[in-house]
Formats: sequence, C-alpha cells, structure tokens
Amino acid sequence: MAERTLADQLGGPLPEGIEALPEEHRQDLAAALRDARHQQANALAHAGEEALKYVPALLRGAVRKAVGL
Repeated sequence: MAERTLADQLGGPLPEGIEALPEEHRQDLAAALRDARHQQANALAHAGEEALKYVPALLRGAVRKAVGL
C-alpha cells in the first residue's frame, strides 16, 4: 500500500509555508500526521470498548454492531 502524501492526508493543497519546506520535511510531517491519526484511532477504539463495560452484557453485541466496533 502506497503511503499517502501530506496533501492527500489533509484533503487539499498545502499552505504556502508548508509547500516551501523541503520534500524530506514534508514527508516527516506526513509520517507524524499518519502516526497521530493511528494513535487517535487506537485511543477511540479503546474508549469505545471501555464504554461498553457500562452496557449490560446481553446487549453488548448489538451495541457493538450498531456503533461499528
């Protein structure tokens, strides 16, 4: 799988200041953004699983399916 560029990740053209950076620095920013989004996704998934502890056991499967966990 090809890694998405910074512009792809941001969904549009880069701001002028970012565009002026050397390619190596833009790649570093893209990697940092990718890593931050992965960490955020993991944290959200963990929070979702923790929240399910407050749902009665018999309903957890249905709730998990309904919210996409």
